[in-house]
Amino acid sequence: MSGGDRRLQTSPYLTRVMPGEAFPVSYWSDTYGPTAPTGEPPGPGALFGIVGLDGRIVWQSDQAMLDLLRASAAGPAEASALAERFGAELVAVAVARSWLQEPGELCRGYHLISGEIEVTAHCNWGCQFCPVATDPKPRRTMPLGLFEEVAAKLAAVPTLRYVTFQFFNEPLLDRLFTDRLDVLARHNLQLALYTNASALTPDRIEALRRPGALRHLIVNLPSTDEAEFARLTGSRSFQRTTANLDAAIEAGFPVQVVVNGVGASLARNLDGVRARYEPAGVEVFASATCDRAGAVGGDYFQNIDIRGPLTGCGWPVHHANISVAGDLFLCCNDYYQRERFGNITAGSIHELMTSDAAVALRRQVFGVDDAPAGLPCRRCHNQRLDYGAREFRPIATFG
Repeated sequence: MSGGDRRLQTSPYLTRVMPGEAFPVSYWSDTYGPTAPTGEPPGPGALFGIVGLDGRIVWQSDQAMLDLLRASAAGPAEASALAERFGAELVAVAVARSWLQEPGELCRGYHLISGEIEVTAHCNWGCQFCPVATDPKPRRTMPLGLFEEVAAKLAAVPTLRYVTFQFFNEPLLDRLFTDRLDVLARHNLQLALYTNASALTPDRIEALRRPGALRHLIVNLPSTDEAEFARLTGSRSFQRTTANLDAAIEAGFPVQVVVNGVGASLARNLDGVRARYEPAGVEVFASATCDRAGAVGGDYFQNIDIRGPLTGCGWPVHHANISVAGDLFLCCNDYYQRERFGNITAGSIHELMTSDAAVALRRQVFGVDDAPAGLPCRRCHNQRLDYGAREFRPIATFG
């Protein structure tokens, strides 16, 4: 392709930020709460900043750079025309930084921070705010050999911070749980354990005591009122669950309690959980409860219908979601795991994350290509521009 025929487009992973204004993106790697893009303006000359995959701000003092990125954000532009309008040197800088890319290279990049491993496919609760309540899946467990392959391949990803054992399941029901901790230890992988704590038995607590095993423990506890707890979870395990949670706190684990719900009942339950656990040094959060892309009804149904090009999401680029069978799929809100793009046995994480199938999905999620009506993202709150936990805001969406 000659220089005159070359076409360039702005990476949809880029977000622009302005000095003194609220950031349009934030990062929720887990329940630690939001963090902002990193990098203070270098001085009064900074007019705007560009944030990429790694969440770092590159501050700029030349307005022409932002104009260039805006001009090629909605679709490909001729490189020669961009060079004539903005200068060949500025175009070359944007290309060198991967801010401008050839259309075929868009959405090939990723920056994994976690591996979300579905070690079991079942749960012993039926929470109202979870699809399991109305459509539970058959009981399945990931074989240990397959898990060892998953762990080894995730450990080879240099940006990875931790793994989880979650996907609408209860990881502590897994009879191989302690064996899996042994595997993680061999690969220096830390576990962020999401659990309802009903099966957090003394032997499980002891296994988690090993140095470096537990990044933190996140417990789903929707209420400290026993009757309300039973109504919300479909379980009568309140006494056992809270006793196990107390034991974990006593063991000195870094514990966080997540309160799911909506409306006035959430506010009431949140107050009760905070009153009981915050004096013990436990962090208590209200979850951003959602309808899981339309999979949950009743009070939790959000009736979201995103039209037109989609506007990006952190899940397909920051988290590797791996099913009990080893399939890689789109995200945590794809309850039925319909959007699959490979199996862990077929290659390395890098090979799978850069496969044509993976890139095609991300191109839809970030609005480069049109997304079909059945893609879960069209019904997901992560695609709403006013969603407070957006991790991406493509430059094309600013108008």
